[in-house]
Amino acid sequence: MLTTLTAFAALTLAQATEPGIDFSGVQEPLGGEPTRVLVLGTAHLNQLPEGALNPGDLDLVLDRLEAFAPDIIAVESIGGRGCDELRRYEPLYEGVAESYCRDPQPALDVLGMSQPEAYLAARTRLFELADAPSATERRQLALLLLGAGEPWSAALQWAQLDEAEQVAADGLTDALAASLDRMLVSRNENAALAVTLGARLGLDHLATMDDHTADSIYAFAPGTLGETIQSVWAQSDPAVDDVHAEATNYLGSPELVLAGYRFINSPRYQRATIDGDFGLAAATPDNDAVARQYVSWWQTRNLRMTANIVEATGNQPGARVLVIVGASHKAYFDAYLDQMHDWELVSVDEVLAD
Repeated sequence: MLTTLTAFAALTLAQATEPGIDFSGVQEPLGGEPTRVLVLGTAHLNQLPEGALNPGDLDLVLDRLEAFAPDIIAVESIGGRGCDELRRYEPLYEGVAESYCRDPQPALDVLGMSQPEAYLAARTRLFELADAPSATERRQLALLLLGAGEPWSAALQWAQLDEAEQVAADGLTDALAASLDRMLVSRNENAALAVTLGARLGLDHLATMDDHTADSIYAFAPGTLGETIQSVWAQSDPAVDDVHAEATNYLGSPELVLAGYRFINSPRYQRATIDGDFGLAAATPDNDAVARQYVSWWQTRNLRMTANIVEATGNQPGARVLVIVGASHKAYFDAYLDQMHDWELVSVDEVLAD
C-alpha cells in the first residue's frame, strides 16, 4: 500500500513536459516550396473615428502588399457554411448570426436555390472561370456568391467591373446591386484592403476564415462571465497603456499609417495586447476560473480560424497567403500556423519596410 501511495504522490507531482516533437518551422526535407503566409494584424478600420483615415492613407500599405503578390487573401469574415451553422444552432449563438452574417435569402430567391446549392455552384463557376471574364459572367458569379453567403467575394467580382457595368442585370436586383455598391465604399478593412488589393491582383475570390462557433462556451458560462471580463479589462498596467497610446499616433498620412501597421504587428505591441487582455485573464484567480473560460473561448476561436486558413489553401500547396485580421489575433495565428509541416511565416516588418 505504501508503495502505491508513494507512486501516486510522485505521479501527481510530475513536472510538465515539452512535446516530444517540435513542429515549428518548415520540415526538412519538403517536397516543393512551402506555403508562405503573411499575417497582417490590423485595427478594425470602420471602428476608427469618422475622418481618421483619409483617402490615400492606405496606399503605401497596399503597394507593399501588392509587391508581396499573394495568391490567396483571407479575411476576418464568417463564410456561408459557418453562418449556416450559427443560424441553425441559434440558441447556442444568440444574436451572433445577425451581427456577423449577411442574409443570403434575397439572392437565393432570385437563384431558386438553397444556400448549399449556391455554394457548390459558385465553387464550380470559380474553378471554370476564364482569365478575362465578361461583365455578364462577373455579375452572375456575384449573384451566386451572395447566395452562397460569401458577400466579400461577390464584392471583389463587382470591384473588377467597369463602373458602367456595375448595374442590376443578369439576375442581380436593384437592391442587391446597391448592397454591392455600399460594400465597395465601406470603411471595413475587408473592403479597404482585401477587395482593393484583390482587384489589383485580379483574384477571383477571398477566403473567409472567421469563426464564432466557440461562442457556445459563452452559452454555458456562469452569469458572472461578463463582469469578470470587464474587471480584467479595467486593470491598468502603465507599460501596456503606453504601448496602446502610442498606437494612436499613426494616423494622418500614408507614411504614418504604414509605420502604424509595422508597429501594431511588432512583438512589443503584440506582447502588450496579450498582457493586457488574454494573458491577464489567464492569470486572474477566481473560484470558478471564469476568466479562463474567456481565454478558452479566445483560444478555440483562433484555432478554428487558423484551421479555416489551412483549409482555404489546401488545394494550392506552395501558395503565397495574406491573412488580414484584427491585430489581437496575430500572435496566436503566427504560433498556430507555425506548427504546420509546410508553412513558412513571412515578416510583416520586412514586407512593409521602406
